[in-house]
Amino acid sequence: MRGNGHYEKIVNTLLSTMNQFAETQPIPLPRDDDEIDLLELLVVIAENLKLLILGPLVAGALALGVAYLLEPTYESVSVLQTGKTSPQLVASLARSADVLAAVAQELKVTPEATHSQRLKTMQTRVSPAVGRQDNLVTLTTRASTPEQAQKLNQAVWQHVYPLTLPLPADAHRIEAQIKALQEALETGTELEQATAKRLEAGQISEGTARLYADVTSANAQRVRSIADLQTQLEGLTEANLVQQPTLPDMPAKPKKALIAIIAALAAGMLLLVFVFVRQAFRAASSNPEQAGTLRRLRAALGLRG
Repeated sequence: MRGNGHYEKIVNTLLSTMNQFAETQPIPLPRDDDEIDLLELLVVIAENLKLLILGPLVAGALALGVAYLLEPTYESVSVLQTGKTSPQLVASLARSADVLAAVAQELKVTPEATHSQRLKTMQTRVSPAVGRQDNLVTLTTRASTPEQAQKLNQAVWQHVYPLTLPLPADAHRIEAQIKALQEALETGTELEQATAKRLEAGQISEGTARLYADVTSANAQRVRSIADLQTQLEGLTEANLVQQPTLPDMPAKPKKALIAIIAALAAGMLLLVFVFVRQAFRAASSNPEQAGTLRRLRAALGLRG
């Protein structure tokens, strides 16, 4: 009996020791010194909160003041319907060197500049565009005043209109086509009237009704063709303008609010980087292991301290 009690005591002692090892807490891992502490970043931001708020506000205010000193740019917009004339051709004419040079000479745009400089200036002020769906030509012109922008737009069109006239050989051909269509229309009108009288007299038959419908349709087509040819012969005019050149009331550039916002955001980002870099230098200065590296960095940058 004594032997059994002694054996049970030894077993209980072993079990108690094993339980103590099982309940032992895990050993914490060492913290990496390079690990980013979010709470520490928040503390740095809070310590420099005034700088991070007032700095962007001051930068935005200064940028807004500078924007008011910049020369304003006004835009005048007009829209032209080209009809049978190619809209791409009209847009090319509006931006051609001959048209831009003539307009610049007429409006006395930078008269002291050379021809090439004046042409570059006009290219920045005149922008035609062709609509993908409607094929309308939109002309945008820019100037320092609303009146100058509108006059520039009008002058460009006045120099483009004559260039849309057909060449002499094409004009003779179009005139011959118009004359032939007019003669055919005259004959067709007489036949249409004669057929109508037969129908009114009660001479109704399938052939007469069909003849009347065919003659009427052919005459209508001749009228449309004559109108199209006359349009080609006359070229584009002010009547083709769907929208007259506008007189702007607000400058298109500079966008003062946008400039101020961008300046404020940029200043905020730069100040935030500055704050974190400064804090990193301070932390490195207090760390003996990084003090040597910091001294080498300052020496490389030519900084004192």
